[in-house]
Amino acid sequence: MGRGMGGMGPGAGGMGGFGGGFGGGAPAKAPFDCLQAGTRVKLQNLQKAAEKNGDMGVVESYDIKTGRHIVKNLEDGKQYKLKIDNLQQIVSGAKITGMQSTPKFNGEKGTIIGYIPSKGRYWFRFPRHINTKPAAVRPVNVILPPNTVVRITGLSKAPEMNGKYAKIVQFDQASGRYVVQIAPTKNVKLKLENVVASSNL
Repeated sequence: MGRGMGGMGPGAGGMGGFGGGFGGGAPAKAPFDCLQAGTRVKLQNLQKAAEKNGDMGVVESYDIKTGRHIVKNLEDGKQYKLKIDNLQQIVSGAKITGMQSTPKFNGEKGTIIGYIPSKGRYWFRFPRHINTKPAAVRPVNVILPPNTVVRITGLSKAPEMNGKYAKIVQFDQASGRYVVQIAPTKNVKLKLENVVASSNL
């Protein structure tokens, strides 16, 4: 774990301050399942800095040495090294599908702003002209855009994959499944309900 420069130190569920400079030479390649630079996030599950939970931030890069994302906290303007478990990505361009109770929303796009583990639903924010309040929507009713980082869940034939991070490559309209990258050179097809765009399961 990297050393924090002032502020809060590292640790499980903690926040590591932004460390010193990086070594020379060509940079190593970040893992396929890390959050991309520019991804908006909400801080969560922090134990040593619980007052920061709920703060909004943006991913600036990935620190391969510590395995943490370098995040700029938009509330205090500081940079922190955070585990992916402490970040809820804000997913723009998600699309509603297969809603039977409110079919008027099918095909509409919006933003995932959170996840409710106890209910197994996203907090989904529609454009204001469609719906002014966030709706609780099941993953089976949301098509995630490419490059969304997800966690795999609910697989019975390959339970060893449950809980692992992966990345959406695309949604295959013909099969109604995602093409999901689960390793640097391996993709699989998974149902909508078998991936969740949140570290909270």
